[in-house]
Amino acid sequence: MNERIKLLAEQCQLKSYGINGELLDVDFDEEKFAQLIVEECATIALKSGDINNKSMQAKVEAERIYHKIKEHFGVEEHDQAAR
Repeated sequence: MNERIKLLAEQCQLKSYGINGELLDVDFDEEKFAQLIVEECATIALKSGDINNKSMQAKVEAERIYHKIKEHFGVEEHDQAAR
């Protein structure tokens, strides 16, 4: 598995600890994992318009694609906090 995906997956682990600190249970938040992957993909699209030699039209198109990806997967509400 890709290292970046492993890091995203680690962010989605919900660990439960006992009184003395022992690990009791590990759950996985699938919805958060999907949202993080979508955010990564949308950010890559957005950054593709930030390369120095790109025109303003390319930057606008990159931002449009960024929003379309997030809208398609229903994670648009995280937009402003993520950037």
